[in-house]
Amino acid sequence: MTADIKAIQDYVRNIDLRGTPRGIIHQSAAEEASEVFDKAKNQAQVVGSGVFSFVTGVTTEVREAISDSALLAQLVANKRIDVGSEPLKWFKTYFEVLQNVGWTMQEGGWDDYSTSGTAVEVHEKIIEIMTAVLAPAPAALAIITSTVNALKGMNPDSSWITIFSRETQKAKIAKFQIGLVEKEEAGDVFVSLLMCLIEADKTITQVLVFKFKQDRAKFQANSGKISINRAALVDGGPGIRAKIRAYQADYLSSITDI
Repeated sequence: MTADIKAIQDYVRNIDLRGTPRGIIHQSAAEEASEVFDKAKNQAQVVGSGVFSFVTGVTTEVREAISDSALLAQLVANKRIDVGSEPLKWFKTYFEVLQNVGWTMQEGGWDDYSTSGTAVEVHEKIIEIMTAVLAPAPAALAIITSTVNALKGMNPDSSWITIFSRETQKAKIAKFQIGLVEKEEAGDVFVSLLMCLIEADKTITQVLVFKFKQDRAKFQANSGKISINRAALVDGGPGIRAKIRAYQADYLSSITDI
């Protein structure tokens, strides 16, 4: 897969993030002791309303570039779209930014999972859907399951919960992304990405344990496989990092081994 590195760099350079909220969490939450990205480990990180898991073998450089690109897409979508009134348009904008920085999306459509399956709580539904998306890859599913369970079990004061809850829950709407990052021998990077949208009749709190069926909330999800040219990801990385550096403390959590 080829990519126009200059076009990516020009696109990123022209993004205007002025006015994006900063200083919205206490610094200690963002600076808590944590692991750094490590190629030899399965790891995970909250990126705004997204949770990304990285499989052993994905380099530190690629992990950082994925995290930064996903944050850039979210910050742009946050600035341009009111997720409370146009949640699907928010996701569309999020996709567009990722595509413009070199992510090739094999996007599926939105499916309504409100009444299908046996899952009652949101975290159970995520795992249920990802079981189908990642089949037959039990190792990958185990990483996603561990990541979701780790997030669900985090201390309420941790950077994971502080950031994820703030960016996910908007009154009666909750939106979030779950991603699994893997590497192929040829060098390209692949991301299995699940986007979820919940629309309820009452304010949503503690989204992962929200009983969407009991509250008759609408649960939609869109899953897709993304390929990213490693060279484009790495070469475009410094410009993206420079663009989002001022926002990292407020939107990126600590890194956790899975």
